[in-house]
Amino acid sequence: MSIFEALASTWEKRFMQQHYSYRDSHSATTVLFVPPAFAEAQELALLATEAVAGVPGTVYYPFGFNARNNALTGNRFRWPNMGDCASPNVCPRGQCYAREVMIYVTEDTWVRFISLEPIYLTLLAQGYTVAQIAVMGVTQTITEVEHFLAADDKDTFYPTYGIAIVFRADTAAGTIYISVEGNVEGGE
Repeated sequence: MSIFEALASTWEKRFMQQHYSYRDSHSATTVLFVPPAFAEAQELALLATEAVAGVPGTVYYPFGFNARNNALTGNRFRWPNMGDCASPNVCPRGQCYAREVMIYVTEDTWVRFISLEPIYLTLLAQGYTVAQIAVMGVTQTITEVEHFLAADDKDTFYPTYGIAIVFRADTAAGTIYISVEGNVEGGE
């Protein structure tokens, strides 16, 4: 930041003008959930987990996974996680968050975003430990409301601290294309 810039102008350059440092993309098949017979439904209910929002047929994708793990271009600095350091003197100041998520779907699809709780991040920045924050009753993540995307629709979302997306087919299995741009607060 230049000495001639105010903090507000830096924020406008990065976020409001959509200047993001890190990019990720993912495509997958949306899964159609066909309810099983009653006895099988009870077994399936036991297998459903919170990691996929508790809804059978959902698929979970953590933002940055392909950027970090692609065999050809994979590099941990393409989507930094907490603690990634190029050298002792060059270290990002935090986790990379999705700031702009562009989605295209071929069939009707439901999506929801999982974001880090801003209060949780504030408490971490103030020096509280994870255990102390848990005692306070503050959760680490927020699961946002589910959004419906119509077939052949392109939508853009701007989560505050997006870390993952959960998606599922509505009436027919299709393909979802996700393009993510993100940044590390204070690390650009």
